[in-house]
Amino acid sequence: MNRLAIASLAAVALTGVTACSEQTQQDAARTADLAEDDAQANLEVAGEAIEEGAIEASDAVSEGAANLHDNLEAGDTEEPGPAPITGGEPARD
Repeated sequence: MNRLAIASLAAVALTGVTACSEQTQQDAARTADLAEDDAQANLEVAGEAIEEGAIEASDAVSEGAANLHDNLEAGDTEEPGPAPITGGEPARD
């Protein structure tokens, strides 16, 4: 009879462990889903920040290019002088 009681207690304990294990698996799956949602939200925020930075950088490059153009154009009004090495007139096309 003792063996029957021990076997019954073991069966009840295993049932409890199985139920606990199933709950643990469900909790782990839910945690993984939440982590995935968080990671996706973080990627979207990072993507927006990168996009905004790229827009600001392209605006700065455009402004720098415009300034360079203006400076080159302003400096282009001078007539060329003698060639610095030979002292002669520069070649003309």
